[in-house]
Formats: sequence, structure tokens, C-alpha cells
Amino acid sequence: MIKNYLTILAFSATAGLYAQADVTLKVDDRNNKTKTAIKFKGQFNSWTEVSAYDDGTNGDATAKDNIWSLKVAGVADGTYEWGAVDQDGAWLTPGVANYKFTVASGAVSGQAEIVIPKTKPMHPVVFTVRDLAKKESGVKLKGAMFGWSSKDMFDDGTNGDTTAGDKVWTLKTDVEEGSFEWGIENQCGWKLVGPNRQFTVAVGGAVSGSVSYSIPALTTPINVTFRVYMGDVIVNSSGLYIAGDFMDAVSGKSLCNWSKDTLRLTDADKNDVYELTVSMSPGNYAYKYFNGRGGDPDGEKGDFKTGGCGSDNGLGGFNRNIDLSSATADVVVDIYKYDSCVVYKLPTTGIKKSNNVFKGIYPNPATASANISFTNKNVAHAIELMDISGKVVAKNNFAAGVNYGTIMKHAAGTYFVKVTAADGSTATSTLVFE
Repeated sequence: MIKNYLTILAFSATAGLYAQADVTLKVDDRNNKTKTAIKFKGQFNSWTEVSAYDDGTNGDATAKDNIWSLKVAGVADGTYEWGAVDQDGAWLTPGVANYKFTVASGAVSGQAEIVIPKTKPMHPVVFTVRDLAKKESGVKLKGAMFGWSSKDMFDDGTNGDTTAGDKVWTLKTDVEEGSFEWGIENQCGWKLVGPNRQFTVAVGGAVSGSVSYSIPALTTPINVTFRVYMGDVIVNSSGLYIAGDFMDAVSGKSLCNWSKDTLRLTDADKNDVYELTVSMSPGNYAYKYFNGRGGDPDGEKGDFKTGGCGSDNGLGGFNRNIDLSSATADVVVDIYKYDSCVVYKLPTTGIKKSNNVFKGIYPNPATASANISFTNKNVAHAIELMDISGKVVAKNNFAAGVNYGTIMKHAAGTYFVKVTAADGSTATSTLVFE
């Protein structure tokens, strides 16, 4: 049964149905006869891969003649880009602009066929990747010689590898004569540092250029404590996280850079300053905070470049930057306010929220006034309101026997509320006036 793949039919409110045509796409592999499967994709089907045929059906004229075909029915007038991949998922024409065909008034013109040229002689090449960091659990080779598809490298004593388990990853494979670029990736993505490596296979098989690469060794780790002030922000119930390109340098863990829901910060002191300490190799890194799981929608959006604590991320946003390349001792990062380059200063040390002094502040944020609910109404309480510099801007005393104290509205902003009970116990929390 013939399988025709239809594109979406376009209608016009004034002209009715647009003209359409059946388009037969082809890949001619008669020069080499090496392809065992072909898939087409393009704008005609939103770049979804669709199998081609060499069995005398679906637009294919002759079975087993190494011409792979696909009949695409009912293509509306327009110009469409397209291409094809082979059985290894390799793009058939790397480095070549997408092919184009045009349907106009039901007639088809342009490029509807790819002819694969005869390949050059193949010669064995041995690629080597030395993992000096001793962290990789798998390495893949990618390069122009494979149409930028991935091929597994080996550390098991096979496929050109001499010693199993020595963190030297090897691949022996045939490559045609010519010049090519290549690189590597791991389970997290692209791993090569710097420009792509280049090599040449000369006529006769002599190999020159770079066919080896060393993943840099990690230097002696230091403890780095990241801190961020969240008093102006409601922390997502799923947690607050940090991510950056430092993550694969964290000792004792195999982390992917920019994994946005892996390293979680906590507020152990209950002072709205969230912290995380990691052991990592010194270096120059980019990072930012993510309020909740889910990545970019919850990530910081501040202009850290203008603020002086970061740079462009190349994707229309910004990252924080930290230079630890010369660090030899543990580092505690400045407390930045979330989404800002403003450095936050704690008004005092050791302040903590405590359920044995007051139960909570409500409403918070507040517009007119806020109530502080005392845990023990049988003792007197003093309430101090401080701005973020620690300056006391209001103070009220409440005699024993009352359930709560009230703070009247101040200028919009974030404040600290310190409650002191008559027995000497204290607790501090934040209050936002809108």
C-alpha cells in the first residue's frame, strides 16, 4: 500500500484552495551503494524525519536500484527547504546549503534530488582522548568526516584502545581522504574546550594534524560558598538552585554544566540568605540562580553586565561571573540580592526566626499595617523595625496579655522585624511593605 505524506493544506478566504502538487524527493546512491536507509525532512513537513523507499513503492520507480524516493502528496504553492539523513543519522550534505524546491500553480521546479558523489578511498585513523580529570564515564567523537553524527569511543581494550579502564578513550575508524574538523561530547553535551581539532588524510592514507585531545586535569579543589539574599522574593516551593559552567569541576560528583535543578541552596539560619558550599577546582566561571525547578523561566533576568558582576550569555541574557582562577584557599562569595548586582549586608550576625518568640507576620507583604503574632502572650514583648542597613526606624513595646503587636506602614521596601520577649529570647524575620 502506497503511503503518501501530506502537508497541511492552506486555504484562502478570498481565493479558495491554493494550487497543489505531488513532489517526489530522491537520493541517488548509485555511485557508492552504501546507504541502507534514507530519511527526508524539510519545511514541507515541519522538519519531521520521514522514511524514503527503495522498494518500488511510494514514488520509487525501481526496487533495489540504490535510488531512494518519497512521494509527498498535496504540497501547496510555495518554496520549501529540505534535506536528508542516512542510516547513521548523518546529514547527507554537511556544509552545503539546504536544498530547495518550488511549487507554483501546481508545477514543481528546483532541487528535488540529491546525487551522492563517489566517495574517496577510506583509510584507518585512530582518535585518542585522554581524560586527565579522571571523571568521564563515556566519550563520543563527532566530526565532519561522519556528517557530525556521534560515534562511541572506547576505554575497554577494543576498537584501537590498548588498556581498559585507564581513562584513555580511543576509536579506530575508516575515514576518506580529505581534511576534516572534529570534537567530543559526553553525556552532558559538547566537551571540547577551544576550537575544533583539524586533521587531514592524504592520498594514500597518511594522517597529519590533530587526532588526539586531552581533557584538562582538575586542580586542587577549594570550598566555595555561594550566597544570595531572597528577602525581596518569594522562594519557589520547589527550592532555590544555582547552575553554571563550574558544575563539571565539582569534586566527587559527575554533574552537567547548567543543570538547573541539581545544586540546591538552603536557608539554615532563617535569615533569607540562601547558601551552598561546594568543593571545586579553581577557575573562571559563569553562573546564576534559579528560583524553582524548570530552568530559564524561573532564572535570574538581571542585567549583570551593566551591574558590574557579570556578562552577556550570548543568548540574549546575562550570567554572573566569578574569577577563582588564582584562589588557593576557601572562598565565601558576597551576598548578592537575587536578580541584582547589589551586595546585601546582614544587619547583625546570628539572627534567626524562632517559633518560641512569635508565630509569624501577616500580611506579608503588607500595604497598611502588619501584625506579629506572639507565641507566649503571658510575657511582654518589644518590636523593632529595621531597614536593610540595620538602622532602627520604629520601636514599640507590648505588655503581657496581648496576642499580637502591630507595625504601621512605612515607606515601600524590605525591613527586618526583631522581636524580643521579656525572658530575653529574640527572633528576627523580614517584612515587606508595598
